[in-house]
Amino acid sequence: MWKQGAWCRPLALMCVAFWLFFSVRSVADEAISFNRDIRPILADHCFSCHGPDAGSRRGGLRLDQRDSAVGPAESGRAAIVPGDVSGSQLLVRIHATDAELVMPPPETGKSLSAVQKQMLERWIAAGAEYQSHWSLVPPQASVVPQTGDDKWSRTEIDRFIFSRLRAEGLQPSAPAGAHRLLRRLSLDLTGLPPTLAEADAFADELRQAALLGAAAEDQVVRRWIDQLFRSPHYGERMAVDWLDAARYADTNGYQVDRDRELWAWRDWVIAAFNSNQRFDQFTTEQLAGDLLPDATVAQRVATGFHRNHMLNEEGGVIPEEFLAEYCADRAETTASIWLGQTLMCARCHDHKYDAFTQKDYYSLYAFFHSVNEKGIGNYGAPIRRNAPPFLPLPTVEQQAKQVELQGRQRALAEQLAAADQRLKAEQSAWEQEQLQAEKLATLPAEIREIVLKAAADRSAAETGRLEQHRQASDAERVQVVAEQAAVVKSLAELEQQTVTTLVMEELAVPRETRILMRGEYSRPGEVVTAETPASLPPMSSDWPKNRLGLAKWLVDPGHPLTARVIVNRLWQQLFGVGLVRTSEDFGVQGEAPSHPELLDWLAVEFVRSGWDVQHMLRLMASSAVYRQSSVVTEQLRQRDPDNRLLARGPRFRLQAEFLRDQALCVSGLLVRKVGGPSVKPYHPPGLYEQVTAGSGTNVYVEGQGEDLYRRSLYTYWKRSVPHPAMLLFDAPFREACTLRRSRTNTPLQALNLLNDPTWVEAARFLAGRMLAEGGGDVGSQLRHGFRLALIREPGERELGVLRAGYERVLVEFRESSGEAVGLLQFGAARSAENLPQAELAAMTVTAGVLLNLHEAVTRE
Repeated sequence: MWKQGAWCRPLALMCVAFWLFFSVRSVADEAISFNRDIRPILADHCFSCHGPDAGSRRGGLRLDQRDSAVGPAESGRAAIVPGDVSGSQLLVRIHATDAELVMPPPETGKSLSAVQKQMLERWIAAGAEYQSHWSLVPPQASVVPQTGDDKWSRTEIDRFIFSRLRAEGLQPSAPAGAHRLLRRLSLDLTGLPPTLAEADAFADELRQAALLGAAAEDQVVRRWIDQLFRSPHYGERMAVDWLDAARYADTNGYQVDRDRELWAWRDWVIAAFNSNQRFDQFTTEQLAGDLLPDATVAQRVATGFHRNHMLNEEGGVIPEEFLAEYCADRAETTASIWLGQTLMCARCHDHKYDAFTQKDYYSLYAFFHSVNEKGIGNYGAPIRRNAPPFLPLPTVEQQAKQVELQGRQRALAEQLAAADQRLKAEQSAWEQEQLQAEKLATLPAEIREIVLKAAADRSAAETGRLEQHRQASDAERVQVVAEQAAVVKSLAELEQQTVTTLVMEELAVPRETRILMRGEYSRPGEVVTAETPASLPPMSSDWPKNRLGLAKWLVDPGHPLTARVIVNRLWQQLFGVGLVRTSEDFGVQGEAPSHPELLDWLAVEFVRSGWDVQHMLRLMASSAVYRQSSVVTEQLRQRDPDNRLLARGPRFRLQAEFLRDQALCVSGLLVRKVGGPSVKPYHPPGLYEQVTAGSGTNVYVEGQGEDLYRRSLYTYWKRSVPHPAMLLFDAPFREACTLRRSRTNTPLQALNLLNDPTWVEAARFLAGRMLAEGGGDVGSQLRHGFRLALIREPGERELGVLRAGYERVLVEFRESSGEAVGLLQFGAARSAENLPQAELAAMTVTAGVLLNLHEAVTRE
């Protein structure tokens, strides 16, 4: 007799076999696509020797261009003969067994699989058609799939996703619960969790809307998204990723790594996002705000974007060398952020994979070569004056004080001129008066000698010396000069008190730009002018060949890359991974988009909307695909472990800044002030000094009061010693542009969340909220804390585990009051005195558990 369910196994295996057979057959029957199937093979295995880089090309063969591939190489034979499998030398060489003939050569360590060889054979047999790289073809408005009986889709985005899921034999996941959805939205759009009142109100509205249908639910979701956009914290959240891209820091980097003042630019970014500034304008002002007609102070501040690079102040460096470094950094950062291209590869030679030459590199470099700057900072100058060009940003009070002092300075200058005129008129009479015996005796010997000479016998120097003595002895004039000196001193002090920010500023006469051989500043080659890469659409002749023209070119509606690159990063923000996973590389070596038609549709929609960032985020966040549960079924784990098909909601650990911000927020410690100078929260003792040599200003001085509890966005960022808790959770050093943070999972992260003073103090204050707001019953207190940390309601089993842990440690703290006192001393802020120590300590341990839960540190 068969055991129950045993008959299912053979049937299941048979079904799997049939599925695999027909899947392989469908792939084999599917038309070959050069971009999808062939280009990746050639790029990985062939382009390093037979690609764009002329310097490393062998055999006179380029496989990235069809004309070269099908024409005769140096051997006289063609690598590819369209339609002729046996006559194509490429196929002969990949199938060769002789180590001298086989391609790729054994020394490269690369080899082609049987499937890849078969793919190349099929492609050549079909005619060896080439395609332009997908990212260099201007996006076209894709036709939104008509999904027929689809009742799931809420937006056009969903129809693209649903069409793909249906083709893959998958179904989307159920919607996330209302509380989880609002937490997701709030963290994604503000970097902070919602309040319990907000979560409950959202759930109630969604519940009532469900009675009216899907359209009513959609209206509720969109209304709450718009409410999050109106939060001042929306701009802060958006700025975090932009600061990574712009390599923002509070110090210059390199060995000296002195402080710099550029936080006004950071605050401009926050304000720009909060005002939903058009992205084309956002781009233009940062790249060329100073070149706009009648540029405002804000537009000049915006140009600090390209002053975020590292700046060398070390003695003995060669300014020309580092001026070249700064220009290279700007060219590479611009290409990464707006073009999604790895242009730095072309600094020393033509790009080995993408269609960018070394001349392209230095032509783009030329746009940034005429900034009015030196290649070295001035270590002897105060921080606010060490790296011109900079822009003073006085407060209203400082402006008024400056006007007052300058007015006083002008008045004193007039008084001094009047006094000098009076003294000149009185000079002759004064000289006659000095000839009296009693007066003559009081004069210095040098002056007495001059006075005794006839005026006609005096030299010009003697006449001048006599006038100087007269001026110095006049009490009225001496008083005016003293007052002048005091005003000058006050103006200097006011200048040092006035915030400055680094900005861009053009030279009157542009510098000559040359290709640098092997990228070395001391080996100048061919002269180049400012031009955009030849493989991309040219700049309009109506645009100036400067940074303003470059900005216009980047945001031209016909540009193939900018809109794609930016919407992909917005998608990455909400879904954890971009439609193009390699958001920093849209080139040949980058990953192709998982949903190319959707990416193009989004890019076209972005431009059509007027480069409206909030419109795009609203579209994405209100979609059904975004609102799915992130629960992973076994089927999805097997079929799509990386969730590239988006059959479920994404789940990923919170970014470093938002982990800390969430802990401060739910504990009640967070200071929500927006903008201002960077602050210094808790820092491991001694670590900073080990790197900076620990003398003078190189000692880390923790902030006090609200500075300890500001959002992590405002944490002081020293390039040589970034805040270790930020680094531990994968924040970059900000020495170079970063568009995609890694996500690691290490034991050190758990140790940090358990022991860092920020988290221990946050746990103590969360415990205080649980005791003070949760009612008199332990169960209700635990429930309140659970909801504060996770937003949702706890299950009975979860509450049971928390209660058991609380009661165990409560006994221990009652038996050892010293342990409770020690725990409660963590952090600078003091808890309410009316809270019992043993209970507060035990609840602190429990609150620490809540803050450390996987669900708490995860956006799901």
